[in-house]
Amino acid sequence: MKTASQSQDKYVSRAGAAATDYKDGALSTSKDQAQNAIAGKANWAAGIQAAITGDRYAKGLQTSGKAGWQKGVSEKGANRFAEGVAAGASKYATNSGKYDSARASASNLPRGPKGSEQNFARSKAVGQALRKMKIGA
Repeated sequence: MKTASQSQDKYVSRAGAAATDYKDGALSTSKDQAQNAIAGKANWAAGIQAAITGDRYAKGLQTSGKAGWQKGVSEKGANRFAEGVAAGASKYATNSGKYDSARASASNLPRGPKGSEQNFARSKAVGQALRKMKIGA
């Protein structure tokens, strides 16, 4: 019988060897992941509701705790952060650009002294314009 440590070693070794298979499978499938996920949204909602009812969100966080989160950041997140940002930069620019007009909405409003109601009104106008853009209201 294998120990947990032996199973862990095998799991890591086999997963590393299968990374190319994972990528190739995703690139060659005829299935539409997004459409399949959309078709399963009722199942997703039921799962979320079950998690809420069972308080699984909090239980999962309590299991890992702050130390588990920090361990993940140290062992995985820090190394992947810059790579992820670089990989998503173009998408970020495209999606963020959709909000340029909303961010510019305050430019026609009068600027006041630091901390003034005029400046708060400018901030509020931008916030409302961004929200309207996001939810389409």
